[in-house]
Amino acid sequence: MKKNIEEKKVRGENMTTKDRTVYYLNVFFKVLSKLALVVIVTAVLGGSLVLGLGSGYFLGLVEDMPIPTDTELASAVSNAGEISTMQYSDGSEISSIRADLVRVNTTLDNVSPYIVNGLVATEDENFFEHEGVVPSAIIRAATSTFLGVGGSSGGSTITQQLIKQKLLTNEVSFDRKAKEILLALRLENHYSKEQILQGYLNESPYGRNNKGENIAGIETAAQGIFGVSAKDVTLAQAAFLVGIPQNPYTYTPFLQSGELKESDYLTDGVTRSHEVLQRMRLTNMITEEEYQTAINYDITQDFISPASTEDVPEERNSYIYQAVELQTIEILMEQMVEADGLTMADVDANVDLYNQYYAEADSQMRNGGLTIKATVDPEIYETMNTTVQEYAASFGTTYYSETTDEATGETVEVVEPVQNGTVLLDNDTGQILGFVGGIDFDMSQVDHALSVRRQPGSSMKPILTYGPALQEQIAGPNTMLADTYMRVEQADGTIYEPTNFGTSLSNGFVTARYALSNSMNNPTLYLYNEMLKQGVDIQSYAYKMGLQDAIASDEFGHIALSLGGTSTGPTVLENAAAFATFANGGVYVEPYLVETITDSNGNVVYQHQAHKERVFDEDVAYVIADVLRDATSAGSMAIYKAQMDADLDWIMKTGTTENFRDLWANGSTPTVTLTSWIGYDNTTQERDLYSQDENAVYGTPAQRSLRYWTTLGNRLDYYYPNTMGSGEIHEQPDSVHEETVVTATGTKAGSFSGPYGTTYTIPSTAATNTELFTAAMEPAEAHFDFAIDGKVDEYVSVLETYRSKTNSSVNTTVQGVLQAYRLRLAETEARRQELAETNIEEDG
Repeated sequence: MKKNIEEKKVRGENMTTKDRTVYYLNVFFKVLSKLALVVIVTAVLGGSLVLGLGSGYFLGLVEDMPIPTDTELASAVSNAGEISTMQYSDGSEISSIRADLVRVNTTLDNVSPYIVNGLVATEDENFFEHEGVVPSAIIRAATSTFLGVGGSSGGSTITQQLIKQKLLTNEVSFDRKAKEILLALRLENHYSKEQILQGYLNESPYGRNNKGENIAGIETAAQGIFGVSAKDVTLAQAAFLVGIPQNPYTYTPFLQSGELKESDYLTDGVTRSHEVLQRMRLTNMITEEEYQTAINYDITQDFISPASTEDVPEERNSYIYQAVELQTIEILMEQMVEADGLTMADVDANVDLYNQYYAEADSQMRNGGLTIKATVDPEIYETMNTTVQEYAASFGTTYYSETTDEATGETVEVVEPVQNGTVLLDNDTGQILGFVGGIDFDMSQVDHALSVRRQPGSSMKPILTYGPALQEQIAGPNTMLADTYMRVEQADGTIYEPTNFGTSLSNGFVTARYALSNSMNNPTLYLYNEMLKQGVDIQSYAYKMGLQDAIASDEFGHIALSLGGTSTGPTVLENAAAFATFANGGVYVEPYLVETITDSNGNVVYQHQAHKERVFDEDVAYVIADVLRDATSAGSMAIYKAQMDADLDWIMKTGTTENFRDLWANGSTPTVTLTSWIGYDNTTQERDLYSQDENAVYGTPAQRSLRYWTTLGNRLDYYYPNTMGSGEIHEQPDSVHEETVVTATGTKAGSFSGPYGTTYTIPSTAATNTELFTAAMEPAEAHFDFAIDGKVDEYVSVLETYRSKTNSSVNTTVQGVLQAYRLRLAETEARRQELAETNIEEDG
């Protein structure tokens, strides 16, 4: 029966209650058989009665304890927690991870015999003879506990101590002790004495090293206290190390700061080392002469000097180290939460629960011996960060101010330079190939690429307005949009009077292509408002492109959102990923930083799984991309067009927020997206990038932003042409077709009726141009109200050339309409001048 139970256990099968009872009884009697004294005591105390009670009590303590799997047992002698490392995409190391507990595992053949002999002599002199437990020691400890006589002793062997450290808690109870005995016996059945010793030496805590770090494992301790390997220690050093685990933070010679303790506080550790030496002498592990030499040696002279702050790896003081660390914690948290049958929403709603999972994930990351591979290319990362350092001084004025430290009450200086966040994203995979978190990590640890949220300005126009409008067949690039004065009373009662950049209005109509490529505001607002009136779910488009945290659900009903008017805004990474949707044929690819996480045995703990979602039809994405090609030659970008590498097929969109507080540049080739933001952190007060004096020194805000973006794009293309998509073009799908439209109306030629009994005929000889159309759209038939949000008098003015002149009464009416239109134009121009004088928002 016992053999069958063991076979079930080896095969990992579930055991019945009967099987479990037999298994534990076998173990119980095995413990009793270890010492004849126990049998004698049993007979004296009542024979079978006591034996029955004892076995019953024993079973009661352990009946609910699952029998450990072979894997769980293996973890007791191997895989001691150790330092984790993070790597670049090519496998080169970014840095080891700053750990709460620093540990480097070693093998027994790399440990000095002095250490092994000292450990056995001090902790478990019968280690090589017993089978995991010493029943006499257990009886002695139990007697002491029940009767309250004798010294306190746990009666634990090295095997039991290892079990307690790895598989059990520090709880003091008969229940834990019973489990400890069972597991120790099972461990000894599966592993050699050498494997158990190795596991113990790698697991044991040793206080602090000369950097003030918490350390564990004999190799880490030897290096961190004496500066030598565990295989090279002297007898005196070995005795000191062996003594530490009994009371690590009392016996360690170093403080939390890494400084050496004062001499009075070193005596405890020295005294403990003398006890170890004495035990080694009494068990004949060392000779009398060796003992005398070691005990008279001043071990304190061997302690290494405290480490300076310069010894901390420089790579840890970087944006990439910080970002990979945070991303890894999030990944591990999500795994733990899912394993417990919860969701992150459940955890986010409970602060205590969130903190618990965060702490567990943080501990696993730091002490789990993990290898975390990031997506970042080390050379691209270096190129990007070197470039921003070259250009940072030309971004604008650095301000200096003072503030009060709330914790200390002291006045501290605040340095506020123009900051930058930049991301280079692989369109197809979502990999972050490189990024710039800020201009100087030592100055500010705030990650402006992956964490900071800013208003996006006009960079949102294709994402929130023109893309959805084309997908919903509301407007194509040929569609005419009103570019006229707008006055809207908002929900809070304030009046919204937007205008285009430079407060200019054409007071007519422009095509959607022209409006987007030149980043015009009022046409965009009219188009966005038309989508709202038609019930388009703009929020669904935004959220499919990863903007859930960037825009609140109640903001989509505000037309100012089409110009980037949101209280939160995206990170640079989120903006880049959303924009890349057009280069990806309408598919949004979720961006990511961590590729894989593996444990110390090479087992994959985490492998990124791509998340892709179709947002726009392929032809819709291409047509918008084609319009955004025009943006590389329009507006502020026009002067940099000639400087852009001709072998890169860029599509672009810039963005500027109110009063030039944020400057954005979004650009995609067929393979990558490069997104940049510059602006002030506005730590102590609101600051912007515009002043006449600054413009004279640094150039306009747009010039500063685009000069940097263009240089960075060219430099990346020079060094990494394959990555950047050199020579590739955005491929036009077969479903995109070209049609001829009347330039003035964006429609076909033809005859139609107008108001007041008028008729119009646009002849085939009228000025035309060609435009791209998706499979779902064709040019509209000629009609009077050919534009979005046009007024009657505006249509009349545009179509006057094509109006039939045969009816005099109609002519009189039309002339009146035209006269009214001219008066309204004059009023609009006057209002425009007024707006210019009050310096209303300029959004590019």
